[in-house]
Amino acid sequence: MTQNTPLSPLPPLFPRPAHSFQDAPHRVLSAAQLRARGVSAAQTSAQCLPGGPWQPLLPGVYLLHAGPPSGQERLHGALLYAGRPPASSRRTPPEPTDDGFGEAMVTGQAALALHGFASVPDLEALHRVDVLVPRTRRLRSTRYVEVVRAAALPRRCGWPGC
Repeated sequence: MTQNTPLSPLPPLFPRPAHSFQDAPHRVLSAAQLRARGVSAAQTSAQCLPGGPWQPLLPGVYLLHAGPPSGQERLHGALLYAGRPPASSRRTPPEPTDDGFGEAMVTGQAALALHGFASVPDLEALHRVDVLVPRTRRLRSTRYVEVVRAAALPRRCGWPGC
């Protein structure tokens, strides 16, 4: 290489993803869902740099816009975090249409807020989201997500209503 060789143009710092995420509920996706849509881990990391268009919401869960998450986005992120399959069962990639919730379900004040109970604050005001998972799951509570384990999970009720 000589000094007369021009440098190749640098790629933009935050390349626009060539993927459309209009079908993503609340613009929150897990790392597995991003991979299923063709977004590599390196592309995800580039989008999540400081000042970038995306941000990590929870471990393995990404918010696909800048700015604070809404209550619905925080709730959706909590379900994606708690519902991801254990590492031992991650053999097959998820389908892009998979909701990613697995056996996780919302409980506590967040569940009451979803069902419209007036005695609890709305989702925007909640500081914590309780998520019920099977007792055998090895998952830690993190940030605003409180993992609650149960020997037997109750019958799943439709979300947002029964």
